Amino acid sequence: MKHLIPGWVHNPGVHCASTVISDVMTFHGHALDEAMCFGLGCGLGFFYLQADLLNPTSMTAVRSRMLEPRFFENIGRPFKWAQEPDPDRSLAAVKQKLDADLPVLIHADIAHLPHYNTTTHFPGHVIALWGYDDERAAALVADTGWKELIEVPYPDLQRARHDGLPYMKNSGDYYAVPAGGSIPDLRPIIKKALIRQAEDMEGLKIDMPGLFGFPAMRKAVEDLPRWGQAKDWQWCARWFYQVIERRGTGGGAFRLLYSRFLEQAGELEPGLRRAAPAEEMKEIAGDWTDLAKTLKQISELEKPGHFDAAAVKLWRITEKEEGFFRRILGAIEPADPL
Repeated sequence: MKHLIPGWVHNPGVHCASTVISDVMTFHGHALDEAMCFGLGCGLGFFYLQADLLNPTSMTAVRSRMLEPRFFENIGRPFKWAQEPDPDRSLAAVKQKLDADLPVLIHADIAHLPHYNTTTHFPGHVIALWGYDDERAAALVADTGWKELIEVPYPDLQRARHDGLPYMKNSGDYYAVPAGGSIPDLRPIIKKALIRQAEDMEGLKIDMPGLFGFPAMRKAVEDLPRWGQAKDWQWCARWFYQVIERRGTGGGAFRLLYSRFLEQAGELEPGLRRAAPAEEMKEIAGDWTDLAKTLKQISELEKPGHFDAAAVKLWRITEKEEGFFRRILGAIEPADPL
């Protein structure tokens, strides 16, 4: 058997999850571009943890791990990743959803996706399934910057969906995106998303707050001068550079993408231009890019150095972002017009 959802949609973007969420929402009749989906998903974040079992041992991330549930919850749709540990049953489950013309979001480790041609594991990658072809034993997927649907052989897809790292493994995660009803006025949803984004960065109402948001940024500032003592100090610096400026961020640690969301928010609700100015977020994105350049230079040194300078730059970014989001918490009331 084979099936391709009629009218499938894919508009290439810069980040995996926000791109395919925009695709499926457009397919269901809601014209939300990638930046809007990223912003409604409260996509900004910061994660930091040091541990010997991690690779690198100083692990950093600059995107919220909650983007997908935050997006669907904010627009009033129930969300939960379904899991099926058995690869064959998991494949059958997503094919059943495709037969019902429901696009399916899945987690996939890029190390097992042939079109990435990499041995680097990242199990948190999100792609959309739009069809399958049993004769060719392959699924048809949409993925970030690729213009057309990509054929992924079933064995590779199953490994991607059921493999990963010792501390981050996939379990056949999938979410079949329902059509749902109409999306109400975006303005109160945007304000709710701005407040939740600010709360997430402050470490409020989330588990393990010390590992996420501004508390984690301050901890990284404190630790950065000592990163040079680690055996993998070059890889720690290189990874931090990559998650800021490459790896699907759109540049500036996703802050540039978020500024595009703020531009749209200000057009829909002019009062937000004062509470959450897009230009200020663009400047912060530039600061992240400047930090990334320093980290890249550090990673290319023969001996560790300049981690103090990186710490100072991250401290300045932390101060600016805290001011930005605390202003939002003080200025925006979800139920009140601006």
